[in-house]
Amino acid sequence: MGDINTQDNEKLIDEFEKDEQNISDTVFEICNEEQQLYFLAWVLNLSEQELERGKDFLIDHNTSFRVLWKLLSHLSKYTVVVENHYVDRVYRDSYYFYYSSKHFSYSRFCKRLSLFRGSLEHDFYDCSCEELEKCFMGTIVIRPISDRSISRTLLNPHYFLPKDIACQIRLARYNVMVYGKRLHIWAFPYSMQDGETTSCAEITILNLLDYYSQLYPEYHYLLPSEISSLAEKNSYERRMPTTGLSYELISKIFCDAGFYPRLYSAQKMTTIKFRHILYHYVESGIPVALGLKLGEENKHSVISIGYVEPAHDRLGKELTCAYDPESKNVIWTCDTADTVDTYCIMDDNRVPYKLSKCTEEIQDTKQNTSLLKLNECEVEYMMVPLYKRMILEAADAYDICLSILASQKFGIRDFLQADMLSRELIKMDKSISDSGTRKEPLIIRLFMASSRTFRRKRDEQFRDKNCEVRDLYNITVFPKFVWVCEFTTRELYKLDKVMGEIIIDATSSADAKTDSFIIIHYPNVICRRMPEEFLGTKDSEFEKIYKWHPFESFHGNLKEYVGEVG
Repeated sequence: MGDINTQDNEKLIDEFEKDEQNISDTVFEICNEEQQLYFLAWVLNLSEQELERGKDFLIDHNTSFRVLWKLLSHLSKYTVVVENHYVDRVYRDSYYFYYSSKHFSYSRFCKRLSLFRGSLEHDFYDCSCEELEKCFMGTIVIRPISDRSISRTLLNPHYFLPKDIACQIRLARYNVMVYGKRLHIWAFPYSMQDGETTSCAEITILNLLDYYSQLYPEYHYLLPSEISSLAEKNSYERRMPTTGLSYELISKIFCDAGFYPRLYSAQKMTTIKFRHILYHYVESGIPVALGLKLGEENKHSVISIGYVEPAHDRLGKELTCAYDPESKNVIWTCDTADTVDTYCIMDDNRVPYKLSKCTEEIQDTKQNTSLLKLNECEVEYMMVPLYKRMILEAADAYDICLSILASQKFGIRDFLQADMLSRELIKMDKSISDSGTRKEPLIIRLFMASSRTFRRKRDEQFRDKNCEVRDLYNITVFPKFVWVCEFTTRELYKLDKVMGEIIIDATSSADAKTDSFIIIHYPNVICRRMPEEFLGTKDSEFEKIYKWHPFESFHGNLKEYVGEVG
């Protein structure tokens, strides 16, 4: 970009200020970089001296400007509706318990930007809610503090993901009222730390609780003053201005907020196991907090809310062997977790919905030690905010499912003989009878789901060709949450089809082992247990299914979004 003409600069700034003074709402149409530059300078209250130094200087020296510029610069044309006296509950709380006591005065009000793609067909007030919602991209709150000005932000990821990149993301539905217009948006909340009342740790708590309180009535939202109060009860020094929170303290605050969190340390398990657990929870539609380390002293906290579509060519590169000592059965499997290496991250230092590589870095080849890295940062912790009925954790559910697949009584190998399989199944995959061998490993996908969503999806999927299975699922009693292990072959996986699944009680314990299963569903057979059969599985038997077909994989936890960023 060339040198900025000071006279033109003052003229554009005057126009923005004039609009602000004359009308209660301000509508701007941004069509090029120059207009965006001056608009952001006005919104962020940048000085003339800062603006004159140009875009590149601001990107390097102002965090809010950098994030907003990267977020909006790909849009060729967009319309912004500005609310100049917006009350943001997070900033207003921070204002009354912290900023109002400072010597220099701070404003109580924020600005809220409502973004719409392209140009509005009519004047904003003349547009119907239906018209506006078709091009509604989201809202951004700007608080009246320097540098880290971006507060609660709700954006539709479709408009801000890289073009043609398909992502599976967990979102909540929000209602937004813009000057009497009620709009709706699917989003995950984003905000920046202000450095005094909130650090990245508090922002992690705020955004996670914002999401959970929006979806579930069991949880309530915590404000910065409430988080600070909870932290003070468990620490030995003042909490304001904030110096951040340890992940142990973050987990304790979630306990106080009504969750039953699980805290994982990357140093206490293998890198592969940690990576698999991360995937299993994200696949379950559970946003997780990740504690990162950059260098020896710098710590950071982010949230993982989804992942980029799996790469099928990675299947089979890492295998797991399940062995049953009684039957001597050996089952080879590969986990779909190994096909995912890019996660969708909410990081207050970067733009919302940032795609980040999660890779394994070898530390010592002789000792076979490695680190898990998210971009340039080392992953240290993972905090999973679980519901109180989610007792069985991912690693234990995974081990139970593998032990069932290889067990003497319930193992899958005996049900994969050619004379027991349907012609359609053999036609779809001629090597299906070899499934579970090292050459043709079973592909497994583990996730947790609410029984309500899971049963509804399966009822739809079984309706056409698996009516017998549908009826058996419908009469089986499920707890509120279940762990599901789908398994399939390479050929069926390409078609998004599975040939069976194991459903486990999420309220069970790791010690229950095979006694925790509710349904074992193999090709043409099914084994079910009702709540009164809790004493064991010795009387459990498989039932024959006469009309059976491979069925679609479950996709009810995450929503698919394909980006359109040019």
